[in-house]
Amino acid sequence: MTRLIDRAWPLAPLGLLGLALVIVVIGLLAAPAETPQDRIAGTVEDFAAAVDERRGEDACALLTPAAAKATADSIGTLGCATVVRSFGFAVDTGPLRVATILRADVNGTKATIPADQLIVPGGKPFGPGIALERVDGQWRVAGFT
Repeated sequence: MTRLIDRAWPLAPLGLLGLALVIVVIGLLAAPAETPQDRIAGTVEDFAAAVDERRGEDACALLTPAAAKATADSIGTLGCATVVRSFGFAVDTGPLRVATILRADVNGTKATIPADQLIVPGGKPFGPGIALERVDGQWRVAGFT
């Protein structure tokens, strides 16, 4: 005669898998939604990293079309990616990789990070503020103010 525990034992792995699935779903549902400020900060950090690492295509993809054209036009006949790879960017973006954005002012598809709201290590403002625009649902750097 088989006991209940002997018959249930082969189902234990399925029960554990089901429990793990429930925990994952609860974790995903409980995660806070990403705010516009989080997305803006991510764009700024990714842009700074791409410029510092001379990844021209990646950096230019994080610019608005107008800013990418202005970057390319700053040298003459070179494209945006070549300008970034060869000459860097007009602003020293190194400190942006570790800057803290205290506040981004969002107004529809445009956003600005005021100069005094972008703090680099040591507690000093980065320098210029940053203008961003949402293009195709993604925040892009429009320029430095």
